[in-house]
Amino acid sequence: MVTATRPRHRFYLAMACVGAMIAATGFSRRYFLPLATGTFDAPAIVHLHGIITFTWIAFVIVQTTLVSTGRTAYHRSVGMAGIALGTLLVYTAAQVAILQLARELRYGGPSPREFVATLLSLPLLVTGLLASGIANVDRPEIHKRLMMLATFVVLTPALARIIQLLDGSLSRLMRNDLAGLASDALVLVAIAYDVRARGKPHSAYLVGGGCIVLVQTSVLVIRSTPSWYGVTHWLASLVA
Repeated sequence: MVTATRPRHRFYLAMACVGAMIAATGFSRRYFLPLATGTFDAPAIVHLHGIITFTWIAFVIVQTTLVSTGRTAYHRSVGMAGIALGTLLVYTAAQVAILQLARELRYGGPSPREFVATLLSLPLLVTGLLASGIANVDRPEIHKRLMMLATFVVLTPALARIIQLLDGSLSRLMRNDLAGLASDALVLVAIAYDVRARGKPHSAYLVGGGCIVLVQTSVLVIRSTPSWYGVTHWLASLVA
């Protein structure tokens, strides 16, 4: 059984690096390559969101590195920047989702009303997890797990693009539903490590992971309902 504190911190660093690899792989062909060749055309908010997302991944790597090397004072100091970065991440994600909804309702797109339900559920989950993590900053065992869960949720779009690379015949909704399951699998990996290291899963994973599954299930239930269609009509009307 793993008992030392430092190896546990290395696990979080390893998971942060895995997250970086997932993000880089997922967006390589759908964003970086088209951007490099000048064939990617999108509003500035999309590029800003991309920058913020990758900055968040880098931030998580820096923070886990500081903890794993024993520099917790620097970790706490740098952590203040994470609040601003997380806020920007949530805001830009919601903005991109609403802009995409409005564009696809006007010009056409595959199931835009259903798709935006998934897109908006991600910043909702990240908001709740980050807020809970910040509220528990003085309880590091809870704090670090909630921040890890938030990062898993952030990776969902990248996971969807990896699934698209593996099977381009899947519908957009199916890819994103499977990406949600892939994100859940990352949670299960973290829980499995907890069981190995502590003998049982931490309650932060159980409660936070349960909330993730609850939101995912709720999206499946509501995204094709007339009530949700009414909400999407209102959201689209916010875009001039």
